[in-house]
Amino acid sequence: MRKPTPRSLPRWVVRKKSKGRVYFYFITGTVNALGRPILRRLPDISDPGFASALAGCMAARTRRSRPEPMLLVPAMIALYLGSPAFEKKAPATKSLYQLYLNHFADQLATAPAADVRPGDVALLFDKMAITRTEKVNGRMVKRGGTGAANMMLRAIGALYAWARKRGHVPKDCNPVEHIDQFAQDPHAPWPQYILAAALAADDERVRVSAALLYFTAQRIGDVCRLRWTDIREGVIELRQQKTGIELKIRVHRELAAILDALPRRGFTVLSQPNGRAYAVGSVRMLLQGFAAEHGAKVVPHGLRKNAVNAMLENECSAAETAAITGQSLQMVEHYARDRDQKKLGEGAILKWENGR
Repeated sequence: MRKPTPRSLPRWVVRKKSKGRVYFYFITGTVNALGRPILRRLPDISDPGFASALAGCMAARTRRSRPEPMLLVPAMIALYLGSPAFEKKAPATKSLYQLYLNHFADQLATAPAADVRPGDVALLFDKMAITRTEKVNGRMVKRGGTGAANMMLRAIGALYAWARKRGHVPKDCNPVEHIDQFAQDPHAPWPQYILAAALAADDERVRVSAALLYFTAQRIGDVCRLRWTDIREGVIELRQQKTGIELKIRVHRELAAILDALPRRGFTVLSQPNGRAYAVGSVRMLLQGFAAEHGAKVVPHGLRKNAVNAMLENECSAAETAAITGQSLQMVEHYARDRDQKKLGEGAILKWENGR
């Protein structure tokens, strides 16, 4: 048999001569600690096992040289949404994060997750901040706005913080870096005259909605979900949708009077004439429309601040107030910044005078 020449050798195979003998080696494509190529000894080229040994070596080298499939944005989002870290979040947070991360995935469907840059996110952020009106199920619905843009940014930030910890993207991959959220106007408490008007409104829906929000100091979503069975022996028992905190709140006597006079049309306290629960959006629009008729622009969440301020002004401690609202002590103090300065000042002078 004619001995092979170097030109006739298969790819990545070399022959070496040592002590008068010829040996064949495969160049694996890797190097050792000294940077020298690692060779793997092959059987003699005339050996029947040469072909299978060569095939195995070539397959291993091809696998190593084949680029790893890139993790695209939608795939990384799917991993995050199925992770224990995401599952631990409050139901309301999960719902919002999923909404905005799905939008993020749609906009960057073919982008490698590790290649997303702050400029890419900033463009989506600015587009989301533009308020637009769309027709949904025959109704005109507002979409976007600075609040929505801020929430999208927080969701993307949480996604990439998780991905960095898991090694899905490099440690320095942070596409929300240096993107500042839009300043948001705080949810101001309702003017006292509008609060009083709402609690005495002829419209039962306004009266009951405002009373539930004010006298329980809860968020609108929790109020709309409240069932008659959640009220037992003068105590409201609920689990906050946003935080997961379980609360037991004694029914305020003014709220008790309103509820005692309210017909039970369905499972929820706020029920339509047909027994179905009112949607959060419907209650929000109802209350904002009522306030607008009285010359003020408010949001239902402002009643939560009214409640916090009322408790603090009636000398409830921050801890007592937090036991009703489910907030941290720091958040109670933050809400308390909108207390009636005139009323507080009068109280301080009276205490001062009585102490002399």
